[in-house]
Amino acid sequence: MNRFTKFYGLVLLAAFACQENEDPIIDQQETFDATESEWVRLVTINESGNIGLMNPVAGSARALSVAPFAAGSRPYLSSSGRYITSVMRNEGEVRFFDSGIEFHIDHGHEYEPKWVATAAMAPLPTHFSTSHENIVIFNDGDGSITWAHEQEIGLPSFEPKIIKDMGNGVHHGAATWLAGDYFAVTFKNPAIPGPLPETIKLIDEQGALVAESETAVVSGIHGDASNGKYALFGGMEGVLVASKEKELFLIPNSDGLNSESGNWLGSLKAHDQSEVFYGNSGNRGVFKIDPVAKSITNVYSGDDVVSYFFNEDGSKFIIQNEANQIIVLDAISGNELLAKSMSIATNLNPAARVVRDEYEKYRILDEPSPVLTASQNYLYALGGSRTNIKVYDLEDLNLVHTMPLDTPLVTIMRVGFHEDR
Repeated sequence: MNRFTKFYGLVLLAAFACQENEDPIIDQQETFDATESEWVRLVTINESGNIGLMNPVAGSARALSVAPFAAGSRPYLSSSGRYITSVMRNEGEVRFFDSGIEFHIDHGHEYEPKWVATAAMAPLPTHFSTSHENIVIFNDGDGSITWAHEQEIGLPSFEPKIIKDMGNGVHHGAATWLAGDYFAVTFKNPAIPGPLPETIKLIDEQGALVAESETAVVSGIHGDASNGKYALFGGMEGVLVASKEKELFLIPNSDGLNSESGNWLGSLKAHDQSEVFYGNSGNRGVFKIDPVAKSITNVYSGDDVVSYFFNEDGSKFIIQNEANQIIVLDAISGNELLAKSMSIATNLNPAARVVRDEYEKYRILDEPSPVLTASQNYLYALGGSRTNIKVYDLEDLNLVHTMPLDTPLVTIMRVGFHEDR
């Protein structure tokens, strides 16, 4: 989906007129200024791909003198919150944008944002995954994976590593990192027609086989996520799991999930600090997945999920539905904590809201929301007119701050990290 496509003015103006019913601002400005981390920033992208940087606590904003994000590129945040990976699928290119916010154990540093000089080149880079400062991208064009570690990205000697010739075939696949520098990677059976793979295997950084299982097989796989201990893959008959202990197993579907179109978990979310994962079924809603208990539990029912994601520290899980209702869950239990309707910009061009196939829906859900992003304590929402960013407290979803914008935006992304003050 090209996020930088021109807006369809009349359609959007009509939509904005309906959306801009402002929430009252609760007098918590001093609390926001005191409790939001001074190391949190918002990277902003307008319809031309031009990049800006906002400091919510200082109340400052500036345009960056760097090259814009390329039209059609897909931005993804790294697990540390420092780097944004720009995936240009058709061009076969992956670039890394350094926000300049560097986390150390007990302090931080801020440098001037910039594009990293070295890009990764491979045919059809598609599926992105990040865990414990490792970035992994599956390349659909040849079945290879691109691997980059954040500690190396900023070095002059940085070269992304391409792991290939694994015998997994050309397919629409996925891969992710596990502790010990193992990789869980999808494999395609060439005798079975269709674009999706059927099994996963563990390989090392040389591409050598580490573990496989004849029972870790499904009819089709889409989506993956890792917390470093476990890597999960969405499968038609259930969720496939690989562990850093070299285990491979299947958690069978439950709670009404099945292999029919839209009824299985084809998109997954993880956080390095969370022991549980979350997944979406197009028709059935959002499910909590526990790889230790080998359980799948429904936490939100409905076919209207627009986006879903963890907050910065992994303590809360946030769901946005088509009615722009925000549901906040306790990430550990999956229990609902809060729910509130908000005025939020449409996260897709309305003219592009056409019927998509199942895999395209899951792909969009795999991407970060372009209009919602969260720090540890606050939710940032691009307002309906795209000319302001609203800040909501994740403890009660009260609107505590509004940040005006000089120009309409397409995308906002939280970068940086939380540090108590």
